[in-house]
Amino acid sequence: MGKLILCSGVRTTRPYTFTPKGIRIYSMEELCYYLYQHVHLLEDTMLSDELFDFIGQELMLPERADKLRSLKKQKVDLKTLVTVILCSTDYYTEYEIKSLLKLLDEVTGMSMIKRNIIRAGCYLKEQQYDEAAAEYDRIINSPEAIELTPEEYGDVYHNLAVAKIQITGLKEASRLFAKAYERNQKEQSLKQYLYTLCLMNKEQEYYEKIEEYQIDANLDSQIREFLAESEKEAEHTSVIQTIHTLKDKKARGKMNEFYQGINAIIDSWKEKVRQN
Repeated sequence: MGKLILCSGVRTTRPYTFTPKGIRIYSMEELCYYLYQHVHLLEDTMLSDELFDFIGQELMLPERADKLRSLKKQKVDLKTLVTVILCSTDYYTEYEIKSLLKLLDEVTGMSMIKRNIIRAGCYLKEQQYDEAAAEYDRIINSPEAIELTPEEYGDVYHNLAVAKIQITGLKEASRLFAKAYERNQKEQSLKQYLYTLCLMNKEQEYYEKIEEYQIDANLDSQIREFLAESEKEAEHTSVIQTIHTLKDKKARGKMNEFYQGINAIIDSWKEKVRQN
């Protein structure tokens, strides 16, 4: 769940699963934590009869479950249901709950497309790149996209590019950063676009864009210096140093040590993926 959670109530062995992320909930404290941390993703459908059954049967809180069902039948707002759940434990203080409810008010007052943008941003922040990219794609292709300003629309393309660079690499991300800059006219998107051209060794296209966008020499210099510094820093990272060491082992014919080192790096990457 992201942090150590002290449970004072029942902890079930048959968890409730929130989709699409597959988060498993084993206690009321974990449920409260999930709702608190994912306030931007909350929808009425998430607080379902199935969840109330779980609270009543698995967490041994039948009265609380009955109250939630009754409120749901009365068609109360989402904030009321969230409040009842959060007040089922002492996990959050009164101040924290009030702060959350204020934020929930802001979210529920937004148009659906604005909420979807926040949802996608949460996925991106949590490094759930596939989910973020899928959400941003839906936003771009939705009829409601007409509600967005050119700047907002460009920002969606920018964040989609950030997700795509983790999934498919530089080529598609570069195209998306260009679309972002065409719409939002932000230096951040422009820089990211030019960075990708440099990293793909597209020197001619880079200088064509420098001329097309009338970029001054100062910005060009900043981009070059940043890339050079980043490359220098990368050379000193532990992974790069390990790779250099492994290359040396391979050159000297120490193949067992070489493959052991490669497998260790791959295993560390797999572990990071599992944690996400």
